[in-house]
Amino acid sequence: MNSKILLLAAALFVACSDDSSSTAPVNNPPINNTVGYTYTNCLQTVFDYKRSVLSLYDKDYHGLVPDSLYMDKGSASNRGKSIYIYKDYWNGTHLDSVYEANLRNGEWTYQTTVRTLEPTVVHEGNIWTITETVGDVSNTMTIYFDGDSLATTSSDEDGEFTITYVMKTDTIFRIDYNEIIVMDENDKNTCYRKEHRGDIWYTWNRYETGVKDGMVILTDTHTEDGEDRKTGTYFFLYR
Repeated sequence: MNSKILLLAAALFVACSDDSSSTAPVNNPPINNTVGYTYTNCLQTVFDYKRSVLSLYDKDYHGLVPDSLYMDKGSASNRGKSIYIYKDYWNGTHLDSVYEANLRNGEWTYQTTVRTLEPTVVHEGNIWTITETVGDVSNTMTIYFDGDSLATTSSDEDGEFTITYVMKTDTIFRIDYNEIIVMDENDKNTCYRKEHRGDIWYTWNRYETGVKDGMVILTDTHTEDGEDRKTGTYFFLYR
């Protein structure tokens, strides 16, 4: 899975502090209204995934909320040897802790990270400003969302950067990059991330979406040279 697709998971871990493998996690998740999530249109689900950081941080915002992830880092012919799993635990409307499991070189390692500080969320019109403080370090993320346009500005050691997506009827455009996400011609539950280089469109990811057992499911498979590589399946609640 492309590292950019894991921005949401990274945001989860930035929000956490005080690692403790002995602390019993709390799991009182937000009220799940997945029954209201009646469509399985792949483009809409992927776009909702990319803006789900809003529903993660802002308890008054309705949208997809990440519940868990299962990632297999092997290729299609070499599955099951390198696995990453995370599971979110909630205390009412707030994320309480994140459980992680890693399989590498034949051994599993586990960690529970307890979240001790709530973020500061300022919402004015179409703009959210989210500030996290971990130890002595504060990080701020600004998100603009107006229904079909999503711009996320954040910063790291390399400086400030913005990622912007615009959703049209049949395509999601990444404005700051030669990238689009388009539907499969024959399957509304499948879509593809494509990058334009020179005169060629390269397909790098295949997304498969659906609703099952009360959860929204998004599987993201990285493809290269016609072969399936890393694949990750996200499970979401809908708050």
